[in-house]
Amino acid sequence: MDVPPNQASAGREVLYRVAYEEVVRALSAQQAVIDGVRGRAGLLFSAAAITTSFLGRQALNGGASALPSWLALTGFVGVALVSLAMLRPRRWEFSADPGILIKGYVEGAGSAFSGELHRDLALHLHGSYLMNRKRLDRLAILFQAASGLVALDVILWIIAIASSA
Repeated sequence: MDVPPNQASAGREVLYRVAYEEVVRALSAQQAVIDGVRGRAGLLFSAAAITTSFLGRQALNGGASALPSWLALTGFVGVALVSLAMLRPRRWEFSADPGILIKGYVEGAGSAFSGELHRDLALHLHGSYLMNRKRLDRLAILFQAASGLVALDVILWIIAIASSA
C-alpha cells in the first residue's frame, strides 16, 4: 500500500521533529554534566586548599621532614593547576546561530519547510554534541587526575605530620 506524498512528507516532518527534540534533550543533559564536573573541580580545589592550610600548618609547625612537606606542597600546586585548567572558559556549543537559521530557512531563496529545518538542526546539534563530548571526556580525565592529587596531597601531609611527631 502506497502512502500519498502529503502523508509521507507529514510523517517525515514528525520524525525530524522527534530527532530534533532528542538532540536538544541530549545537549541539555550534557550541559548539566559539564556544569556538575566544573562545580566539583572548584570543590576539589577548595578541599586541597583547606587540607594544605590545616595539615600543612601542623606539619610545618611540628618541624616536619622536608621531603614529605615539599611533595605535599607540590601536590597542592598540581591540584590547583589541574582544577584551574578544568575551570578555564571553553567554547561549548549548545545551540545554533539564529541569524544563520533565519537567513537560510526563512528569508532564503526558497523557504524551507519545518521538517527540513528540524532535520538540519538535528544534524548540526548532534555534531555539537559529539564535539562537546570529546571535550567533556578530557574534563573527566582532568577531574580524575585532580581527585588523585588531592588524595595524594592528604597522604603526604599525614606522612609529614607523622614524621615530625
